Amino acid sequence: MTTPWPYTSQFQENTEVRTATAAGPLYVPWQTMSALASETGQAVKQTFSDSSISTSGHVQQGRQYHVSSNEHCDLPHKGQADHMVEDIRPSSCPDLKAVQAEIQRVKRKLVSTDAATEVVLRFNFMGSKESKAALLFLVASIIMGAAVLITEFVNKMQLRNAPYSYRRKTIYAWNVGVGSACWLLLTVSLVSLVWHMLGAIRLRKNWKHRQKRNVTLIMVEGIIQWLNLVFYVVPNSMLLSQACYIYSGIWFWFGFARWTCWNNIFTLFLVHAYSTRVWRQQEANNSNVSVAAIEHGFHSPAGHSKLVMDGPWTLLWPCLLLWPWFQAVVSFGWIYNAEHQAGSGLCMEPDFAKVQCSVDRTTQVIVNVIVAFAVLYFLATCTLLVSRLRSYRKLPYTFVQVGLVYNTLQLWLRLVVMTFFVFCIVLLWLVQPGWCTSQNFSWLGLMPMQIVMTATTAVLCYAATPRTPQEHVAASAVWLQEFAWTEADKPIKLEARSSMVPKDADLARQPMFCFETMMKLLYWSCFVYDHQREQLTPRSGLSNASSDQQQQLEGTSFTARTSLSLDTALSLYNMTDFQSFWEIQQHTRCLMGWGGSTVVVAFRGTASMKNALADLQAWRIAHPPMRGQSWLGTRPLVHVGFLKSWLAGGLKLKVVNQVLEAVQQCKQRSGSDQPVTVLVTGHSLGGALATLAAYDIRKQLLANKQSNSKVVCCTFAAPRTGNHAFAHDYNAMVPDTWSVINDQDVVTREGKMLFLYKRPGQRVILNAAGHMMVRPTRMEASVQKTTGGQSVRHQLLTSYFHTILSVVLAQFSGLGFPDGMEGVIRLAEASPYVKDLLQTQMGMSLPEMRAFCQLDPASRSKQALPGAHLPSKGFWLIRRPSAPSTAATPQASATHMLMRKLSFKSATAAPSLQHVSDRL
Repeated sequence: MTTPWPYTSQFQENTEVRTATAAGPLYVPWQTMSALASETGQAVKQTFSDSSISTSGHVQQGRQYHVSSNEHCDLPHKGQADHMVEDIRPSSCPDLKAVQAEIQRVKRKLVSTDAATEVVLRFNFMGSKESKAALLFLVASIIMGAAVLITEFVNKMQLRNAPYSYRRKTIYAWNVGVGSACWLLLTVSLVSLVWHMLGAIRLRKNWKHRQKRNVTLIMVEGIIQWLNLVFYVVPNSMLLSQACYIYSGIWFWFGFARWTCWNNIFTLFLVHAYSTRVWRQQEANNSNVSVAAIEHGFHSPAGHSKLVMDGPWTLLWPCLLLWPWFQAVVSFGWIYNAEHQAGSGLCMEPDFAKVQCSVDRTTQVIVNVIVAFAVLYFLATCTLLVSRLRSYRKLPYTFVQVGLVYNTLQLWLRLVVMTFFVFCIVLLWLVQPGWCTSQNFSWLGLMPMQIVMTATTAVLCYAATPRTPQEHVAASAVWLQEFAWTEADKPIKLEARSSMVPKDADLARQPMFCFETMMKLLYWSCFVYDHQREQLTPRSGLSNASSDQQQQLEGTSFTARTSLSLDTALSLYNMTDFQSFWEIQQHTRCLMGWGGSTVVVAFRGTASMKNALADLQAWRIAHPPMRGQSWLGTRPLVHVGFLKSWLAGGLKLKVVNQVLEAVQQCKQRSGSDQPVTVLVTGHSLGGALATLAAYDIRKQLLANKQSNSKVVCCTFAAPRTGNHAFAHDYNAMVPDTWSVINDQDVVTREGKMLFLYKRPGQRVILNAAGHMMVRPTRMEASVQKTTGGQSVRHQLLTSYFHTILSVVLAQFSGLGFPDGMEGVIRLAEASPYVKDLLQTQMGMSLPEMRAFCQLDPASRSKQALPGAHLPSKGFWLIRRPSAPSTAATPQASATHMLMRKLSFKSATAAPSLQHVSDRL
């Protein structure tokens, strides 16, 4: 007899009544159920006062299945048992040799960052708060510059060609005030930079060549902008005291000085960009070079390609090709105007109304040529920087981490200045250049340009300031971005971290990302889409069916549309029990598996119109129970649609209670109060629900005195769930939370709504080039984001699977981590699922990977792993043959057709027989 449900014959419905042990119950189901029901009901009543959501009668639970560990058809043989979950969680005392080897590996990363003898720039170890402050400062300056530009343009269009505008001292007062503030800010930045440089020289610290070159260029740029501000404030101060200085000879010469400063600043833009070009191409010998030495701290190690910045200053001569032409046009223009229009100013004019504001054709041509040269500067600068950034995609991210962030920041800052320059020239000059207001706003100095240029220069001066970090700061910065390839490696790395940085209490509390856990939870996130809701329940909706029909319908389900299997999902953690939940009102689906010392909870993402409507309900509501003060910003607020999906039909009540039961079962079967790990996951909408679920699960575990049970949340393409207050509460409750982001995923990249939503936990950013950034700094995450380039395609689960496998393949193609090959080999050895996936879908067998890893570095750098390739996207989306509930007879076919008809009945049919098409 053919099995109608691929796993039914291997499972038995678990109907046993759990009783307290002799030692006393750790958990009493009905008491917790009652408390949860009361809490959930009060929370819904308090949060949704309009009673738009019900907490009962809308969640269907599939039958609970139990299977003994030796019944898994996909489980490894006895010889492979060492790789299952019980054995890959080592004891609290990891192997000392492995710990020491891990410490030595991390120390090699720090070989070029000895703060006692080497100069360390602030940019190398900018913390999250510093990065956030710098970025907010830049954003504030951009907003302020845009506001000033709009205000000046509106004022210009209102005053038009009125000569009396020269007597409006308000304009001069604003120019003096804003210019003086910018001058003071830049003075403080330059003094701080010079003071710290002298301090480093006084301590006789060694300067790397790239450090010295970049700091010198930034300091020169700051000095030129400081002079630019002086030439901006002085003439406006003179006009503030006596407006008749306008059109005087000194007025034109100050303008000449300002444009000379702009010419030098634009040249420095080009010098910065040109310095990143490769000067001498040399073949790297990876066996003798540490990771941090490459591009780290602007340092070029021996044996690697030299950049222009590594050579003498004379290599920069191409950057000076535009300078004399630009300067010649500026000189001619301002000398021409000084001779033809300058005089004693307007002090001798008895009537300002008789003043005629006009610009001859020669002056217009001069200004247009100046603008053209400035645009050429910007195009050359951006082209060089973009070319360099593209070349970074061909190198391992660890090698180019600092250079990538620094050059991307340079590109951003230059683009901002370029954009403001173009808008200032167009709006304040080219629109009616003959008006008095056009000359007033533009010839006296472009205030928006001064604001933005001062802010960008101040940020660069701050980032280039030498600093002496505390002894453990450098090691802590490296350890925060470390991750474990396998679950067996994680305790070893944590022990090495605590041994290497024993004084950093905050670091000791930080979780560590595990690649193996991510891959296993990715499988569950895919499987929850594929798993079909059970189409049985003779107890409801089939009263008119015959007893034979009821018997045939029992155990029948629709054919799964992928190659994923429940048995494989359970075998990932050697689990023995399975339960499914289906909430009808919001179309929310949840799968749960447990056994050994692990509980997995997976939520489905957007797969129906009701799910999509829940996504669109983006306004915020208080997270239950209501707490904090809204006017102080301390009240946790969450997305209404996500919260409704979590609370509707009592889903929270049933899921959390089942998790508590599962934790209790795991402990009872082990015969001890061992820690149980609850893994919560989901994709897209499922990731948001996983966040809400992880918080409530951890809260109830603590309430039931299960504090030794750990909750880990790993989401894919999850949108932000709540505000800053919710993120703060959540991070305190579930610190081991990881948001996996695929490159330019529009859902994860957007949705912040300025400051209304905040992502909890830590980020892991991946891209199709094989780069993976664990815990990227705020500056790293910001520069990785492409403005206007967000992709809906990157949000798909198929794209996430493809990108994660790209990271695995990159370890054997020269783009991976230094220990990436060894890590992938250990991953394949630890997980039979991963081993089979790599071999069947990517052509990466374990013996071939081991043989390739044993080659010398020079041989590996010239070739990739033979036969290794990426699978097609969505390779698991293969429709399997139908599994009928009985033998292939006409009666079985008729039964299947009856099921199909019942599934599409109207609302008169039982809710359990409603069919919803699931889409990945």
